[in-house]
Amino acid sequence: MKYTHVSLFTTLIFVMSCMTCPAMAEEKTISMFVPDTKWPPYYVDEISNSGGSILTEILKAVAEPMGYTIKTRTLPNKRGWLMLENGEVDVHAKAKEWVDNPDDFLWTDPFMQSEDVLLLPASSTLKYTGPKSLYGKRIAAIKDFAYPKLEKDFAAGNIKRIDVLTPYDMFNLLIKGRADAALVNRVETLWTFRNNPRFKTKRLRLDKKERGHGRIPVRVHQIR
Repeated sequence: MKYTHVSLFTTLIFVMSCMTCPAMAEEKTISMFVPDTKWPPYYVDEISNSGGSILTEILKAVAEPMGYTIKTRTLPNKRGWLMLENGEVDVHAKAKEWVDNPDDFLWTDPFMQSEDVLLLPASSTLKYTGPKSLYGKRIAAIKDFAYPKLEKDFAAGNIKRIDVLTPYDMFNLLIKGRADAALVNRVETLWTFRNNPRFKTKRLRLDKKERGHGRIPVRVHQIR
């Protein structure tokens, strides 16, 4: 199983190859490894630049005023990490907790939090007060993703997990009434609502942070 998120708050940060820092300073160019698996709006198509990628734009906003030029390289994940280790690319954005060998790299301070929450049909009255509030419910989740707060109840069958491959599959299940809720990334879902008229919030809604039940505490990660 691919454990992509492991804690309530995991920060997205920039990770840098230890081998290329002197070269970056000398050449004033930073090459950023971008995965070929898109995760909008964090990473979108760098070629078409459809709306821009949040993580590349943040790096540009920080580095360009200091005279650096940012060049992105879209690479398969495994190859990109090998190139980062070898100093063939300079930087990548990642949660430190997701990396098996974090001490092999240099890390910036955290700069962004990314949160997973419940997505519900607009007519749903479901209120999350803890895992037990999902007992007997059909919950759509991304295949191979781990949700530590819910894994025990998934395994016991208290909560029925429906694995899908993409967020769009989740949306379709909810719209067709085949799932009671879905575990989604908040920012990614808001971006989808804005850019895909088919999934307007009149048909679906994100849970709101309210006293007593609020956001489902399963995966919130911090980017470096």
